[in-house]
Amino acid sequence: MVRGIKRRAGLFLMLTGWLHTAVGLILYRKQLQEILADGLWNTAPEGEWEAMTVFWFMMFGFMLIYLGYTADWLLKKKGIAPPPAFGWILLAICLAGVVVMPVSGFWLVLPQAWILLRN
Repeated sequence: MVRGIKRRAGLFLMLTGWLHTAVGLILYRKQLQEILADGLWNTAPEGEWEAMTVFWFMMFGFMLIYLGYTADWLLKKKGIAPPPAFGWILLAICLAGVVVMPVSGFWLVLPQAWILLRN
């Protein structure tokens, strides 16, 4: 049985994903409206850096929500912790993000990766 703060790791990841997505909706409101007005198909082609940035910003938020849901499901419904690779990969992605973009939200996920890696 998984107890304590680790049991809430999935919830923390989902909340971080929702926060990331909400920030993206606010910061990239204009670009998202343009993407929707253009009909979505091929609205972030190669070389369109701003559109590509918006797309990947939003996708990372949704990915965190999904990862959080998966961790929450494992922890609460099955009573087992996600495999160690889950925490290690999350840690590696966020460390890379912190190095490349120190002024970013990657810092928020580092403690969550640590929580998942704790025994």
